[in-house]
Amino acid sequence: MRLTKEQVEKISGLVLARLKDRDLVVFKADERKVLERVNGIILADLRAEDDLDREVEEMLKTRAGEINSQKIDYRKMFNMIKGKLARERGIVL
Repeated sequence: MRLTKEQVEKISGLVLARLKDRDLVVFKADERKVLERVNGIILADLRAEDDLDREVEEMLKTRAGEINSQKIDYRKMFNMIKGKLARERGIVL
């Protein structure tokens, strides 16, 4: 995960505070509960991307010899496979 839990909490708090200050949202539930929910959603999304990264790494690891022998750009292949899997699974990157 590229962001720590603390960073996610800070970003979530800042976003919700700005939305509230500009009267763009009206909370129907306790703001702390909304903040916890937003944090959970963002963290789950980051974990899903991390899981996808690990899966792509494993896929490429099994084809390492083939990738090296054909002089394929590993990073380009990684991003291509990750993008394809993300689209198939409805994951927004």
